[in-house]
Amino acid sequence: MANSLYLVIAVLAVGVVALVLGLRARVSVRDVEWLAGKQAVPAAEAEVYRRYLQRHRRHRIVGASIGAILHVSIGLPYEQRLVLIGAGDVGPLADLFFSVVTGAVIGALSAETYRLRQPRSTVAAASLAPRAPVAPPGVVRAARILTCAVLLWTIGSFCVTGYPGGLHLAAFGTALAIVAEATRYAVTARRRPVRSARAVEVDSRIRAFAGETVSWLQLTAATLVVAWLLAPPQVPDESPWNVLLRVLSVGGLIVSVVLLLRAAPRQRQRPRRRQRAPLVAPVGVS
Repeated sequence: MANSLYLVIAVLAVGVVALVLGLRARVSVRDVEWLAGKQAVPAAEAEVYRRYLQRHRRHRIVGASIGAILHVSIGLPYEQRLVLIGAGDVGPLADLFFSVVTGAVIGALSAETYRLRQPRSTVAAASLAPRAPVAPPGVVRAARILTCAVLLWTIGSFCVTGYPGGLHLAAFGTALAIVAEATRYAVTARRRPVRSARAVEVDSRIRAFAGETVSWLQLTAATLVVAWLLAPPQVPDESPWNVLLRVLSVGGLIVSVVLLLRAAPRQRQRPRRRQRAPLVAPVGVS
């Protein structure tokens, strides 16, 4: 119990520090130029980009912090222990890694779900310019395949064995996928009023990033659920099959972190190459 108490204190301390530092962190000029796709961004445009990136970072930090708090408040009472990585050995909320990464994913998605609440009153004045795709098709396809495969597998397993197993995790992953799909649709298909050329350019850049990051987050969530479901339960004698599943599970957890970083709202290339923008603005927006 003493070790659990120390872990609780450590998790809370790290969570508070990360929350404070994350909320106070400033968006760099390079990150603004990266999102804008150019250098010497006008002040008014730079402020829009800065606030947008700051929103994403705050939501991620808050989401990860809430995940850590749930890990402490639920994992300890129900599991009687808290672990750093415990896929297959404890419940999801008792696994610090799963709780924090899942919280960060949900927080990042929540930074874009405001688009779902936008009114439709701009239809009459909407632009008819063609819309360009803003989501990587391969990433979206992979996320959908993983989500459907997990859902079908867990439902089939439940029908055969009568044991729910990971059905709750599959349902959770499906819910995240639905939110991501709806958010990406709002990013790409929701009509926008006719505005100035500069406003169109800013909106185009932000929507390009939004569609891309939501797609990576959807794949992150699907990979995280798959990694957890692959983890075998803790048994006294480890069979070669269980060892393989554990390796695949840990590998999936690592991949989920890489994917989450891929969706980060910051420059992902070296400063000396910053003149090459990683995002391509759509030709026309609406």
